[in-house]
Amino acid sequence: MTSVATRPNPFPGLRPFEANEDHLFFGRDGQSDEILGRLRRNRFLAVVGTSGSGKSSLIRAGLLPSLYGGLMTKAGSNWRIAIFRPGNDTIRNLTSALSAPGVLRRDGADALHTIFTETTLRRSALGLIDATRHARMPAEDNLLIVVDQFEELFRFRRTGSRPDDEAAAFVKLLLEATRQTEVPIYVVITMRSDFIGDCARFRDLPETVNAGLYLIPRMTRDQRREAITGPIAVGGAQITPRLVNRLLNDVGDSPD
Repeated sequence: MTSVATRPNPFPGLRPFEANEDHLFFGRDGQSDEILGRLRRNRFLAVVGTSGSGKSSLIRAGLLPSLYGGLMTKAGSNWRIAIFRPGNDTIRNLTSALSAPGVLRRDGADALHTIFTETTLRRSALGLIDATRHARMPAEDNLLIVVDQFEELFRFRRTGSRPDDEAAAFVKLLLEATRQTEVPIYVVITMRSDFIGDCARFRDLPETVNAGLYLIPRMTRDQRREAITGPIAVGGAQITPRLVNRLLNDVGDSPD
């Protein structure tokens, strides 16, 4: 029986690209440099765009590889990264992300350390700073907090499934962490653009978002072409120009 060699699918489908898939991430040339500069200047980056515009992919496959590559001036290449979604228990979800292996502790956190971290986060607005200090990271290490789909903070708040006090406390943790410079903490959020007005519900959040805002541009036809043909070429396959044009015409101007 003759075995047939199969090529791996270079397209992730509906899920976001991951950091180890940056070689498949095409069509966003220059945007990683833009968001890197904003994060360096403000320590807080808000990547905002319509649903399906590629916010999460730009962070995971654009920003993170740049950080690991040492492209942020003076910050180095040692990054501990906590990625999570707010969900309906925001501070606990933040605790879980910080307790993952390689974040606040290289080998992950045991139950006692996890409880201590959550208690520290809930104690005051400086909780994230204090928890990072207690971790005693090497001087060359940086902590990056990535809050994906930040709009969940507003969606769950609207349905009454999260106390307002906890949502406000969570926002304060992020803002206080990025206001200081003694502990190397950076924050990135991704958020749907139709929730941008909800930021006004929390003190100082609109001003912070404005300072670090990056509104994802609409992809041009050439960029969409590159997003189709680039991964195919990496996968060692070919696609006819006629089919590429058909796909581009079918997509039209829809950003989703």
